[in-house]
Amino acid sequence: MKWRIFFMSALFLLVFSTCTKFGKNVYVDGYVRNAITGEPVPNVSLTIYRGQIDWKDPLGIDSKTLKTTTTDANGYYKLEYLSTLFNQVHIRIGGGVEGGYIVVQGGDGIIKKGKKNHKDYGIVPYGQLHWHIKNTNCEGITDTMWYKIKYQYNSDYLNLWSFPYIGCTDISGNGTDKVEMGNHIIYMKISRPSGIIYKYDTVFVNESGITNFDLFY
Repeated sequence: MKWRIFFMSALFLLVFSTCTKFGKNVYVDGYVRNAITGEPVPNVSLTIYRGQIDWKDPLGIDSKTLKTTTTDANGYYKLEYLSTLFNQVHIRIGGGVEGGYIVVQGGDGIIKKGKKNHKDYGIVPYGQLHWHIKNTNCEGITDTMWYKIKYQYNSDYLNLWSFPYIGCTDISGNGTDKVEMGNHIIYMKISRPSGIIYKYDTVFVNESGITNFDLFY
């Protein structure tokens, strides 16, 4: 029993002497930019945290936030911390952009201890889209149109078609949809008495203000 206590005490001291000998052993820095424009994004929070610790770790059992910072006016951030050798340290990007955003480049990941890690992020803020959908070549009440949308950072279109727009449609939305800034490709299936055709259209959604879009078919 005594030798176990001695061993654990020695191991504990060794770990902390190893960590402190070279100072803080967790280091990561990088930039957060708008993936569409390339402009820096300030006031975005980033957090390093330790992962869940298993039974082999004598220092604890729960995950824990270690340190949080925010990007400066140039979109730059830096996080340093002194961590034990037993657990993995991860980084996570948080909030900070008014209206929210999606991360399209970067993402959460493991930080290698004892190394100078550099991790950049590309994020996309949301904008507002106002639709006007009109059947400009109407052949009758049986005309039907469905559409799918593909965002520029997605690999494929959404799996489901929209609900059908039937007849000589002319609809202008009452409000706006919250969508990602950037290019959205609309793929339409149009059925008329003369036959079925497929058509593409594209809209670029701006970050600020309302983007008005005429989807004519």
